[in-house]
Amino acid sequence: MITSTRNQRINEVRRLRRRRNRAVTGMTTVEGPFLLHEAIAGGVRVHEIFALPSDDEAGLAAENAGIGVTEVSVDVLQRIATSVTPRGPVAVVDIPKPVPVAPTDSIVLWEMSDPGNVGTVIRTAAAFGFQVIATKGSVDLWAPKVLRSGVGGHFRTELVENVAPSLDSLTGAGLVPLATAADGVDIATVDLSDPAPAAFIVGNEAHGLPSALRSKATTVSLSMPGGTESLNAAVSASIFMYLRMSQRP
Repeated sequence: MITSTRNQRINEVRRLRRRRNRAVTGMTTVEGPFLLHEAIAGGVRVHEIFALPSDDEAGLAAENAGIGVTEVSVDVLQRIATSVTPRGPVAVVDIPKPVPVAPTDSIVLWEMSDPGNVGTVIRTAAAFGFQVIATKGSVDLWAPKVLRSGVGGHFRTELVENVAPSLDSLTGAGLVPLATAADGVDIATVDLSDPAPAAFIVGNEAHGLPSALRSKATTVSLSMPGGTESLNAAVSASIFMYLRMSQRP
């Protein structure tokens, strides 16, 4: 059992909190039995599982992953976990290899920065059959906070990161870009049954989408008769994806 919070292996795991270290190693951490199960079911390689001695679920997960469990003390588990009240196990897993933008219905995160929003969008995209495209300047999709908010969605849909923030990146892959904003065309008046793959672009939570982009793409919005000025970015993205899914040929 590892009981020292200064253990070298524990320090290496803790370093994966940083985006730079995740990029260099190609690894990240997942917390809790559900996320670990989803990672294993998704075919992601699990390098190591850290758990308390009493954690029976960790043993089952380790058996499915074909590896052993590294037992740790409560202090060590808290040291490597990123949640306030961690529930083990904590596992080190591979980040899937980068994939190119595919010609399929997509949700585009244009410099989105909130981990909770991004994780929620990934979860919804997985549910509705959408590819997730994140432009440069967006939060790291494989950050632990994003993974927790994604509730397994990371392992059920395609994720494309570090795409150049330009419409050419989308149209060049055969996608039809639809910018989302509060003052666009009411989505209810738009025919979403076109077989061409749609790409709904959702902007930064604070700044929205740049005017230069909106001038080159069809801009759509959600009618809100209740008088609310705007919706949370993840909520808006989820509604747009559902509407497209309901009319998808």
